[in-house]
Amino acid sequence: MLCVHRCRTVDDRGMSLAPQIARPMGRTPLAISTCRNRDVIDAVVKWSEEFIEQPHEIFGGLPICPFARAARLKETIRFEVRPFALDDPLDPSGDIVALIREFVQQTSVGGLETLFVIHPDPGQHLRDLEAFVERLNTRMAAGELREFQAFEAHPESNFRIGNLYTRRSPYPSFQVLSRALLKKSSDSLLGSPYYAHFTPEMLRAVGMPR
Repeated sequence: MLCVHRCRTVDDRGMSLAPQIARPMGRTPLAISTCRNRDVIDAVVKWSEEFIEQPHEIFGGLPICPFARAARLKETIRFEVRPFALDDPLDPSGDIVALIREFVQQTSVGGLETLFVIHPDPGQHLRDLEAFVERLNTRMAAGELREFQAFEAHPESNFRIGNLYTRRSPYPSFQVLSRALLKKSSDSLLGSPYYAHFTPEMLRAVGMPR
């Protein structure tokens, strides 16, 4: 399951930025993102609105991600546009792990649910991204970030449910979500036809059977 939502972006200096729409009262005003970052995020948001959020028969008439639209509208995702290195060693003091650690802190105080990191170069290789995310999950599982999990998306992703490729995003990217949120979301779909086309391996990935 891959959900994409709209909330915050960053500029080339790593500053958090926000689209100038629907900013909840009480938040500190944020700077305007670069045109390049806006274009990247707009492409991902369009993919969400026109594909991820749409109902599909593979999922029993439910959206590909039933939670994407609400999360986008509630602005519960932190977007980061970063040209991260796919061979990053993921050291505990490195930029990627520090970013995730910062996001984890924000989930407990700021209402964020998802970290969505987008690489602005669509030419990055799929296998390199998959290896990166696998190493990232291994790193998180071995320490203080063990309650969180990462998922990748890529223009050439081979991940599919039935005959539907659900992770073919406009840009290479990865998302980080809490395992508790993933379980809560999957629990809410129990008894629906949503998981009818999931393989046993996919079901295990979302903690089924309960």
